[in-house]
Amino acid sequence: MKNRILFKFAGNSAERGVTPWLESHYVTMSDGTKLAVTIIIPPEPIKPLPVIFMYHPYKRLTIDPKTSQIYITFGPEVIKSFINNGYVFVCADMRGSGASYGSRVDMTPILGQDGKEIIDWIAAQPWCDGNVGMIGGSYHGWAQFATAGHKPRTLKCIMPEIMGFDMYSDAWFPGGILNQEMMDKMKVTLPVLDTNYYNGKESILPIETAMFPALPVVDEDGDGQLQDEIPLDVNGSGTFLDDKYPPKYADGKPRQHIYYQATKGHLKNLYLSTWADTVMYRDDIIAGADTVAHTGPNDWPLRMAESGVAIYNIVGWFDIFTRGGFRWYCTLKASNPSKLLVTPLFHSSPDIVSYNQGPYLKYFGVERTEFAEWMTQERLRFFDRYLKGIKNGIDTEPPIRIFVMNGEGWRNEKEWPLARQVMTNYSFDAGNNLTLGAPKPTGSDKYLADFSHSSKSIGGTRWVSHLAPDTIMKRTILDHKCLTYTSTPMIKHSEITGHPIVTLWVSSTAKDGDFFVYLEDVDEKGEAYYITEGMLRSGFPKQKANEDILLSGVGIDVLPNLPWHGFKKTDYVDGVFGDGKIVKLVFDLLPTSWVVKKGHCIRVSIACADWPTFRLHPKISPNNNPSDRNNIVPTITVYRDAKHPSGIQLPVIP
Repeated sequence: MKNRILFKFAGNSAERGVTPWLESHYVTMSDGTKLAVTIIIPPEPIKPLPVIFMYHPYKRLTIDPKTSQIYITFGPEVIKSFINNGYVFVCADMRGSGASYGSRVDMTPILGQDGKEIIDWIAAQPWCDGNVGMIGGSYHGWAQFATAGHKPRTLKCIMPEIMGFDMYSDAWFPGGILNQEMMDKMKVTLPVLDTNYYNGKESILPIETAMFPALPVVDEDGDGQLQDEIPLDVNGSGTFLDDKYPPKYADGKPRQHIYYQATKGHLKNLYLSTWADTVMYRDDIIAGADTVAHTGPNDWPLRMAESGVAIYNIVGWFDIFTRGGFRWYCTLKASNPSKLLVTPLFHSSPDIVSYNQGPYLKYFGVERTEFAEWMTQERLRFFDRYLKGIKNGIDTEPPIRIFVMNGEGWRNEKEWPLARQVMTNYSFDAGNNLTLGAPKPTGSDKYLADFSHSSKSIGGTRWVSHLAPDTIMKRTILDHKCLTYTSTPMIKHSEITGHPIVTLWVSSTAKDGDFFVYLEDVDEKGEAYYITEGMLRSGFPKQKANEDILLSGVGIDVLPNLPWHGFKKTDYVDGVFGDGKIVKLVFDLLPTSWVVKKGHCIRVSIACADWPTFRLHPKISPNNNPSDRNNIVPTITVYRDAKHPSGIQLPVIP
């Protein structure tokens, strides 16, 4: 059975470089599960080469059943550059996905163990020189941390993008509040991808090629074609799994049904979108064995610090995981060679910018093609340094590169948080004013919660992957549904770069509730532009040590030192506002770098819901419906006096 073919990148662009070989294998894990692994290798390598490895939950490669064209679903131009510059590229399907066997519980530790075993297999191959790096964003980024946490001996560097630190509070339950919209989207997307669904016309992802079936591993009939190894969808439902067994094939030849059996096993997958509906706390059990905390960061930072693996973190200012990227960098920079790139993007890889990222790139004056080309070269520089040992200066440059929005654009920095930042207090004041300095001796404001407040109504939200807004986010209309505090116009440009911290002293007519706080830039015309946001469920008022994020709670400092609320069952105070209690809530907004220009104002807006993106608090809206007559709609009192100094600290750069 043949498993090696010449591979032409889609678009007939191979003339700009070599035409590599593509070969696929099943690699058996220690528990007997066979995982699909594909190698893209330069033709006739003279000597063993370093390897760049992408570990997939979304199909390592796909194939168009009609044309037999094979696609790399993420970053073909990047991968092409690796091949043309002397690297072998390897991609593998996680168990329960693509053409791999088995099933998975999403983002659980066994997937990291699988990643280590694949790297051990790679290192033993004659085309590998013993140096392996990893690449990819989102779930691929998680896979890098999970794999590196098992300390594969030959893993020298990783380049994770747009991925969180603590999966509970960075993505699924920010501030302890369920990200319902993202879970609902994943509930639809992942089962479709994992069952190799294909109807020949529709895609549920911006990357159209991801909706083709995964590339088969074995050419069972030996005819040199792989698309005919995919069973026919006899009833036209989009999946061959609901047709009668044995499956039928286009050429009518008998088979062992390898592809069918592998795909069928994926029906047993337990998706995070499923188990998230059954949990509330970070220490809740999933899949009958692990807690939510085991999904990450687990104790991976401790083990990664021991290994010294080099790390290049890439995040976006408007990503879901912005805080997480900074946590990974700051926590490991003392023990591991580390770099950090922060782009003006949402949940998207810099060189695989999805179609709806354009407005923000254009708004900030970033040319998309130029940006992608620079990023491709930056990747090569990183891997050349840590896989080939080339002293190209990437490790002696300032380790951080950020994009200052509304300001100078790209800028290099030496540390984070910036040493020159001045944490500047702005107090909530009478007349919905935001005042520099201490609050007045007495005062409070009342706000009737509006559960219909929705960030989606301004074109999109940062909290759902691949649903970035198609226009610049303006909160002007939404602010009418919020309690707002606005400063006087700036007398000069003011740069806010870092982690804003908000303090609320509040009471409520309901015993429970959620708080969403937005930082905005209001121009001379009164338009309010979104800068960043943060949220907290009021039942988590206590602050815990940042090291509590790790399962062991010891061994390494988790940085930067930000408010952390534990989010375990024992941390939750049920009915926190009972008996008219005034509660202090302190939490961070996601980090930002934004220049508020002269004549503009700074605004803080407070809401008690962001529906339907986030699930309404089950104690005050059991049916998660903003117009339900059974809802308890609270009146919130925000206190702003010397004893209860509500306000916000902004990291101002002089």
